Amino acid sequence: MEIDLATVEAPGEAVRAQVCVIGAGIAGLALARRLALSGVDVVVLEAGGLCLEAGGQAIFAAAELRGHLNVGTIEGRFRVFGGSSLRWGGQVLSLGGGTAWPVGAQELAPYASEAEGLLEVGELPFDAAGFFAAIGRSEPRLLSGLREVDARVSKWMAFPRRNLAASLGRDVVERARVYLHAQVVELRLGSGAGRGGALAGDRGRVGVVVVKTPAGALVRFEALEVVLAAGTVETARLLLASRSVAEEGVGNAHGQVGRNFHDHLTLTAATLTGEARARVAAELRPWVFFAGVSDMRGGTLHSMKLEASRELRERLDLNPILAHIAIEEPEGSGIAVVREMLTSVQRGEAGRALTAYALKIPGAMLDGARLVLGAKLQNRRFLSRKAVLSLQFNLAQDAPSASRITLGRELDPFGVPQAVVDWRVSGHEMDSIRRYAAHLREQFEVMGLAGVQWARGVLDGDVPMDGLEDARHAMGGACMGDDPRSSVVDGEMRVHGVENLSIASAATFPDGSPQLPTLTMMALALRLAERIQTRLAG
Repeated sequence: MEIDLATVEAPGEAVRAQVCVIGAGIAGLALARRLALSGVDVVVLEAGGLCLEAGGQAIFAAAELRGHLNVGTIEGRFRVFGGSSLRWGGQVLSLGGGTAWPVGAQELAPYASEAEGLLEVGELPFDAAGFFAAIGRSEPRLLSGLREVDARVSKWMAFPRRNLAASLGRDVVERARVYLHAQVVELRLGSGAGRGGALAGDRGRVGVVVVKTPAGALVRFEALEVVLAAGTVETARLLLASRSVAEEGVGNAHGQVGRNFHDHLTLTAATLTGEARARVAAELRPWVFFAGVSDMRGGTLHSMKLEASRELRERLDLNPILAHIAIEEPEGSGIAVVREMLTSVQRGEAGRALTAYALKIPGAMLDGARLVLGAKLQNRRFLSRKAVLSLQFNLAQDAPSASRITLGRELDPFGVPQAVVDWRVSGHEMDSIRRYAAHLREQFEVMGLAGVQWARGVLDGDVPMDGLEDARHAMGGACMGDDPRSSVVDGEMRVHGVENLSIASAATFPDGSPQLPTLTMMALALRLAERIQTRLAG
């Protein structure tokens, strides 16, 4: 059931439920759906509406940025039902090994598998050897010639499946109460809806979640369990801003909220020309498979990742880093038009796209047909002759990082202090980029791969900071760990010292590894849903 607080009168009494989920993005929807399907009484609070609104986005864009420019803070957050799934690329990669988390890859594996099913990305393996064995093809010679590099395969959802508001969100609306335009302004500690209305032992509780409507009315929500699934920056902001009971904010007894904010650094390291472009296009361009997915909703695209092995990282003192082949079709080309139209479908703006691209559609139909035929007949992604192929790096930052989320003096329209994101890039991170680039250059030269044009400063001298960006993979700020003095949540995703408050977000990631965060974040959310269900039944 949808209740839009922008159009209905705010309830005068407290709204009660077994579980209150704050945020209807990817993690929030996955968790709320799992709980609601099991019969749990769930309330979901979403600060935005059913579509992106300029006013809501302006709140995120007003965050203060310090240090190196973190574009994801102002452009990578979306205040809307469905969250970033309306704009994300739909790419997932399994959790990598070697992280010092209190929960490991083996324990998360069944939940990651469940998440893959929800995303409909198929069951092909993520490791390259398993992938090629599963599709009955030999490993490309380019891969077999690389040393101390682990080849992995990421999966990309088809455009029509990427907007999770239309899939997971539909189930949530049918089985839970979803409040739209429900801006949480404080998590207030107290007895609230605790069992018997009393504190449990010496642990605190979130007694009330305070929401402000667009008209300025305050609404109280009370629940046995509260889950903060508002995204990395917003999670830290709300915890720090909840100061009426705890002056330092909720979960911040040891000053850890907002610390160890990190992202993946991304950089176009090289352009592939001549022989290098031809070989990479032939051997490593993405594969497309439709197994287990309706043809009407598109197939899953699989692309290659070249990840530094653990041995190489130890030998060269590298942070976790991977390289992948980026494909850029010329602006205005048929394929670019097809992509823009599919992106509009993902955003729920199909009608607007038809109007905007009406004159270009006839010319794009040929390239559209080539894309479909390439996928259907060859299981490969079609590339035009003018497509630019480049080698792009993704690097995990130092752990812990020196970056931090704090509160500023400026207030948003709801009276909540704006976030300040101080994003730092270290010399060691830059050295990792240079050393991995040098290793790959050496490997390419051994294989006789000619035509790799390395970007200025990547191999020697200083990597140009103006070409270095965040990958819009905001993580940290409410990190997991066993020690409350150095973390915010424990291995069960519960906030240290607050009995009924958990976090479902990449904010809990203590390091980035080289993996993409979404699948791991969803696995943690599904695991948390199971834990909450067990606690409620106890």
